Amino acid sequence: MKKMKKKLLAVLAVVGLMAGSMSVLAESGDGGVLCEDGYVEYTEYPSGDELVPMEPAIGPVYEINTMKPIDDWEIETGHSATSAIFYATSGHSINIAVNIDPLDTTVKVGICQPDGTRRYVNGATVVGHSFALTQSGNYRVYVENNSGVTVTVTGTYVY
Repeated sequence: MKKMKKKLLAVLAVVGLMAGSMSVLAESGDGGVLCEDGYVEYTEYPSGDELVPMEPAIGPVYEINTMKPIDDWEIETGHSATSAIFYATSGHSINIAVNIDPLDTTVKVGICQPDGTRRYVNGATVVGHSFALTQSGNYRVYVENNSGVTVTVTGTYVY
């Protein structure tokens, strides 16, 4: 029953994200961008040898508003979990809604972009955020755990 409630919360968060719009309010003091939903969105630019673009697209597959599950990603300290690669186009968005267990454990929730950069927000317990896309190409959703404990993540993402 508890698991069903968590999934329902994640689905409701995604629906709320799709109904609303994300807009940037201002730059935060730590290099991120403060968004209307209260999250600060960051962009990571890996060093030259780490910056590897995604595999070439086989061809655009237009599945706008496709909802995919994040089913019990168990992520150890210092590791991350990623979704399968999917194609998304500039001008659309990727909406992510996840529950993190144990509660109050902060993780990074984000997207890997076609050029190899990563955008993310930090969050705990329930995270729901919409990433506006500025590039067309292959993407992945990821959750990175830099906390001191193993976390379990459930939820959905829509693109």
